[in-house]
Amino acid sequence: MAQQQVQGKIQVRNAVLVFCKDMATPIVLYFDNAQKIYDDLKAIINSTEVKMLEFEPIGPIRKASILSDRIVGVALQEERYLVQE
Repeated sequence: MAQQQVQGKIQVRNAVLVFCKDMATPIVLYFDNAQKIYDDLKAIINSTEVKMLEFEPIGPIRKASILSDRIVGVALQEERYLVQE
């Protein structure tokens, strides 16, 4: 089998994974400031007040809305990807 030489630069981006009630898979949202969004969502989960949350992430999902009482967990995921030069 021929081996291909891959030219490019490895970059890292962070995704916020939002786990919701009644959903088998999390919602994956990309932000420039993913750590801040993650910290904000953690604080909202611990609150008893129900709020409508709206996000405008970058990436394939352009706008997302969810009620805060539907969120059961959040995670911050680091992803490495190759940028072709």
